[in-house]
Amino acid sequence: MNTTIFNPWLRVVALLLVVADFACGQAEIARRPPWVGSRVVGSPEPPRPYVTERVFPALVFTNPVELVAVPGSNRLVAVEVAGKIYSFDNRPHDETLPRDLFGDISLRDKNFGRLYGLAFHPRFAENRTVFISYVLKENQQPDGSRVSRFQCTASEPPRLIPESEEMVLTWVGGGHNGANLQFGPEGYLYISTGDAGAAFPPDGRGTGQDITDLEASVLRIDVDHRDPGRAYRIPTDNPFLSIPGARGEIWAYGFRNPWKMSFDRSDGSLWVGDVGWEKWEMIYCVERGSNFGWSVVEGPQPVHQERQSGPTPISPPAVAHSHIESRSITGGFVSQSDRLPDLRGTYVYGDYVTGKIWGLRHDGDKVTWRDELVDTQIQVVSFGLDHSGDVLIVDYPTGTLHRLAPNSRRGQNVDFPRKLSETGIFSDTAEHVPAAGVVPYAINAEPWADGTTAERFIALPNNSTLDTYKRSDGMIGFFAGDWHFPDGGLLVKTVAIELEPGKVVSRKRLETQLLQYEIDHWNAYNYIWNDEQTDATLADDSGVDRALSIRDAAAPDGLRRQTWHHASRTECLLCHTSRVGTVLGFRPNQVDRQVAFNGTQANQLTVLEGLGVFGEGIPNKRDPLPNPNDESEPLESRARAYLHVNCGHCHSRGGGGASFFDIQYHITLPKTALIGSRPTQGTFGIVDAQLIASGDPYRSMVYYRMSKLGHGHMPQFGTNLIDTVGTKLIGNWIASMKLPDSDTAAKKLLSLHEGQVADLTIALSQPKPSVDELSKYLSNPSSALMLAESLAPQTGLQFQASILAAAYSHSDPSIRDLFERFIPEEQRLQRLGGSIKPADILALKGDAVRGRALFLETAGVQCKNCHKIGEQGQGVGPELTLIGKKLDKAKILENILEPSKTIEPQFVSHLVETTGGEVHTGLLVRRSDTETVLKKADGKEVSIAAAEIERSVPQQKSLMPDLLLRDLAPQQAADLLEFLAGLK
Repeated sequence: MNTTIFNPWLRVVALLLVVADFACGQAEIARRPPWVGSRVVGSPEPPRPYVTERVFPALVFTNPVELVAVPGSNRLVAVEVAGKIYSFDNRPHDETLPRDLFGDISLRDKNFGRLYGLAFHPRFAENRTVFISYVLKENQQPDGSRVSRFQCTASEPPRLIPESEEMVLTWVGGGHNGANLQFGPEGYLYISTGDAGAAFPPDGRGTGQDITDLEASVLRIDVDHRDPGRAYRIPTDNPFLSIPGARGEIWAYGFRNPWKMSFDRSDGSLWVGDVGWEKWEMIYCVERGSNFGWSVVEGPQPVHQERQSGPTPISPPAVAHSHIESRSITGGFVSQSDRLPDLRGTYVYGDYVTGKIWGLRHDGDKVTWRDELVDTQIQVVSFGLDHSGDVLIVDYPTGTLHRLAPNSRRGQNVDFPRKLSETGIFSDTAEHVPAAGVVPYAINAEPWADGTTAERFIALPNNSTLDTYKRSDGMIGFFAGDWHFPDGGLLVKTVAIELEPGKVVSRKRLETQLLQYEIDHWNAYNYIWNDEQTDATLADDSGVDRALSIRDAAAPDGLRRQTWHHASRTECLLCHTSRVGTVLGFRPNQVDRQVAFNGTQANQLTVLEGLGVFGEGIPNKRDPLPNPNDESEPLESRARAYLHVNCGHCHSRGGGGASFFDIQYHITLPKTALIGSRPTQGTFGIVDAQLIASGDPYRSMVYYRMSKLGHGHMPQFGTNLIDTVGTKLIGNWIASMKLPDSDTAAKKLLSLHEGQVADLTIALSQPKPSVDELSKYLSNPSSALMLAESLAPQTGLQFQASILAAAYSHSDPSIRDLFERFIPEEQRLQRLGGSIKPADILALKGDAVRGRALFLETAGVQCKNCHKIGEQGQGVGPELTLIGKKLDKAKILENILEPSKTIEPQFVSHLVETTGGEVHTGLLVRRSDTETVLKKADGKEVSIAAAEIERSVPQQKSLMPDLLLRDLAPQQAADLLEFLAGLK
């Protein structure tokens, strides 16, 4: 664990003009001087090419959700979520423009909930027909989402005739309704439907891949004709009419909450924005029969891999935005306006939470261009397309309408400080002395960061103060009781490492990280210190590694190499997500602690209040996190605090962690979903694996992932080393948990593991431990974990080199990766690793002869173990004899890097657990009432009697391991691709 080895207040106490009255036992603290020197203003990035401008300045609507052009006229209609619809002339700059009430749907049903969609019939000028979608108040009603047909008056402006309503179609009402309506180029009505569920659990109704209901789909119906018993006809070319039980209305499926769709007027392509779950927001180009994977996947991320996918292959999104830059996607329109010629033919879409608006171009097969057009303060709930093809923007909370305009301010922001000394944060950068008004602070629970330490400061411009949020808004990223920063407020953290552990004089500053609050969001910047320790330089928005030499008596020549990763701005925001409030350290439960201040102990919150940091006093939230290293605190509290600061920013509701648990400290343990829950992102071959298995660390995925390096190591970001102290803390906590008496199977496994640990302890106590005896612990990940944790304190034993040689050369990476920590960094395989950039590999010139040798002859390269080329290799996976004729290099590489992205049905893996605790994974050969037969990755078949099967599920996961290339050098990967691409 990190420990702060200095008192952060000592450097600045004189500057803060502290006057102590110790006779009264209190410290009287003068208000801090104003911080007036900040130059951290704006952004170092060049301005975006567009800005937004308000149009229709006379019009304000109440929570509008849709904007639609009226066919055959020059009018638009704005749809309010509460049920009212208004029409108005398309005169964007008219400052006295009136609006007319088109209709009020809320009067149609006493249980009316929300109005979402409206589409005029293409021949509206002739038939005066409009279609409207709305939902009822109560969720989960079978007919809670509705599409109805209405007639309108022939007068101008037109008005809805409420009593003309004819219900066309209904589906289950829920939190995700979709309910957008668009007419396609052939005249059919397309309807979007969501999964009808809440945000959590993901796809709780299991409807995403189910085509026997209407949810999670885009529907396509003919509203000009009728089938018997219906108010519409199902077109005969809809894709699933021949599948028994399927709903013929479905055109495409696998959506979570498709929020707005549109057709490109030029080519008829259908575009849909799908609001994601934990990590991604998706834009889809939808074709007949498309399956977009929810909830097997969320865009590129696996979710429920154990669920059966639908009848068609999963298609990737055209674009997937991570939750770093997007939180709730809003589908848009393809611009056809001559007003912005550079955007003509560009699909314009945006995000409700971040206000960002992007554009993309598509050639019918792939995205050829994409860029951020503007970053706005607009909550983009919808877009509209006027009669000229100009894209309009709808702001939900203000009820105003906007459009894009060219940005006259081009060029770089040259004033943004490129050196730390230019920021105004420090009066003496080399000595790390903060400027007047910049206040230090310390926190209770430090996250693990590869043995580094941190100094922290808060800087508030001029005399500004912190206010307190009175309510929570998790979408935007603030929570009641947390502090609201003023515009320009900074949080500063300087990270340093002792090049000779234990000696303060060997401390070397590595980087100074800034979080900058700008109007309503946070920006992250990183300044990298020079070797002379005189200044630091602003890093580009790209990560970079730095090699350090650390004194270590156990290492060869007394030095070991340690790589420190300087994170990019994007990487910083992977942890500092808005869904957890962005700020992780400067929070009431972290800064509520004792500090040495002016020769006595004082509460840090009280000191900060005396300095005038808080505008409204200390918030009433005094539940401090314990220090995980403080053994006087209860074991469970320390362990929960450790998980909170190291894992909680991702593994929380909306934080982005793919596993379905929330380990925020304030949540009661039963509500975390940690104990006894099955992992959803793989078990690494551990029998009866659980996130945390009470009493048994060796079945606990949390403990296992903390103990390994390589693929699956946790924490995923910000660390390259194992925290042995923190891992031991979590292991001890898990071991202290009482196992329920009723769980006999778990008790049996626990007894087995306890016996193995006891035997291992005896073996290690011998003067000359037997390598053969220890090697048996390499048979499975659980026993290998026992061996790895036992080796940690045994670095001086002679046998270690021999057992490590066997362990680190093991063919199973789930075993091998547990021992990588014991291998000097410079002796580890120099490989592509987990951050593989396909473009870098594709840019290399490969050698097919060397690639053939890699595939067929090189030990450790696993291709031939599963794939056949001609008569060579094993036929577990797809045959590759003519793979180069079917796929180009880029697609071959994609299939290698993401083997589970697209799986042919015959190669879907199955997982079978037996009543005896065995786990088998393989391709399903056959299944009968008496047995299930699987073909395993080694090509051998295994038969499991039906009576012995406790659980059997398809995995939607390829038998081919992820990151199969990670152990290859880049040139080797290029050679392998050259060989495979030539197989024609």
